[in-house]
Amino acid sequence: MALRVEVKNRRPHVAIFNCAEHGHVNPTLGLVNALVARGYRVSYTTSAEFAPLITACGAEPVIYQPAFSKETPRPEEMGHVVVELAKEATLTWDGLFHAFVDDRPDIIAYGPLSWLGKIFSALWNIPSVALNPTHASYQGQSEEWLGIASNAWPCLPLLNALLKSKGVALDLSALLSRHDNAIAFIPRCFQEKVETVDPRVIFVGPEIVARPAEHKWCPASQARPVVVVSLGSVYTNQRDFFRTCIAAFADSEFHLVLSIGRYVTPDKLGPVAANIEVHAQIPQLEVLQSASLFITHAGMNSLMEAAHFGVPVIAVPQQAEQRLNARRVQQLGLGVHLPREQVDADGLLSAARALHASEICRTQIARFQQQLKAAGGASAAADLFDRLFASLQRRAQAI
Repeated sequence: MALRVEVKNRRPHVAIFNCAEHGHVNPTLGLVNALVARGYRVSYTTSAEFAPLITACGAEPVIYQPAFSKETPRPEEMGHVVVELAKEATLTWDGLFHAFVDDRPDIIAYGPLSWLGKIFSALWNIPSVALNPTHASYQGQSEEWLGIASNAWPCLPLLNALLKSKGVALDLSALLSRHDNAIAFIPRCFQEKVETVDPRVIFVGPEIVARPAEHKWCPASQARPVVVVSLGSVYTNQRDFFRTCIAAFADSEFHLVLSIGRYVTPDKLGPVAANIEVHAQIPQLEVLQSASLFITHAGMNSLMEAAHFGVPVIAVPQQAEQRLNARRVQQLGLGVHLPREQVDADGLLSAARALHASEICRTQIARFQQQLKAAGGASAAADLFDRLFASLQRRAQAI
């Protein structure tokens, strides 16, 4: 189809296709705020769970029903994730196609594994921007994260079947390997094998946006340094790990704030000491502002939030990307990496004490915070959209 160029005298329209997960949505909120402030109309595909966040940023949620359920614990293998999200693309194609086919955006932005964003941009010949909440594609990434070459991803047969069923003639392998304009919401210094990354990737760092919290939290009255434990929102079926944390910090000099997620209930953890509080969920940004230490699964969103508030981390990763993140944390001096299979109560408390006392770590975090500020944040990300839209306008004027 021919490129639409009727972009004069109206608000430019950006459509964002993204997974309905905290680690994918939260890093993009600053960009949405910046685009709306610059006069863009932003449509954002998401679930009902995240619609209030999107609306609060001034964008219009385009609601779909995720097929990737959170009701039962998920396998930690990333191959499972890519297959399930390909199934989700199949189930949500019709609704999202009809949401935009008669209201086509000027620019499509898409998160990793949000296959329909890239497919629709090619189908409608619309400029596109890849949004990376974690490492941009680097040499050997597929082998490290999935254990296979990118041309053997298990989602490809499902997506090819989807295209065939819709009568769409696209070379999917060529499309998915194509390098688009891209934004990474991390600083360049955190990127793995940065020398192998496509030069069009812009590293803008995180833009931390306050989020309305369903659960309020107040700091404990006692003057103990606060240790926060959270394994994110997905892989939280970790009763034994939570018990280890309780055993490590019981009656210690620290105050422990333990977020256990949806799959483990407090009664499964046994008694807890007075210096420990247990929650299904915590308002992470609020708690991190009071924290002295963060024990985390090393999801990128959590790591960037910890760095923003100057909090050292003990990284206990669960899957491939997080293991990479944990290595980078240790290499950059932002904390320590403890392999999950090696964690015990004595070792965890010893690591916490050493990290809390480390002047070297605090110095490294301060340096890293300066790099976060220098990266440009949401303003630098929005500049790319301004350049793309200006190019569309020039093409329109030339016709």
